[in-house]
Amino acid sequence: MALIISDTTTPIILAKTNHLDLLSNFVEIVYIPPAVKEELSQKNDGLKEAIERAEFIKVREINDQTILDEVKSAKLDKGEIEAISLALETGLDLIIDERLGRRYAQSKNINIMGLLGILKINLVNGFISYVELLYMLEEFKEVGFRLNPRLEKSFLDSVVGLK
Repeated sequence: MALIISDTTTPIILAKTNHLDLLSNFVEIVYIPPAVKEELSQKNDGLKEAIERAEFIKVREINDQTILDEVKSAKLDKGEIEAISLALETGLDLIIDERLGRRYAQSKNINIMGLLGILKINLVNGFISYVELLYMLEEFKEVGFRLNPRLEKSFLDSVVGLK
């Protein structure tokens, strides 16, 4: 059973573009900590409902207060702090796209991925075509996904010949 932890941004982008299935294609359960659930519940335009309907997204409490207290010193937002803490506590991989949060998670040896990694996994496993990947990437940017042009080019160069 594939399990993963998620921060707030990725479920929001996927829900806004009606692509939450990109997660359920390769994981059975996406755990979110309470702070991420709270951030998601403040969204409107049907996002809150779309995420609540995604039965594979489940809230998981953080049990280790010591880990949580240590991560709080990183000066990240509450959702990132709890998602990183939960990943440390469980040893599960983490979906996170914000640069500071990614750097901190990597410094703690957490395996991370972001929206680009999710697209790549779906491409490699035949869930989407390269053309669909390009279309989805544009959709993500239209709803607020920020992507450095050099990173985008590097990513597209790396996936152009896959599947």
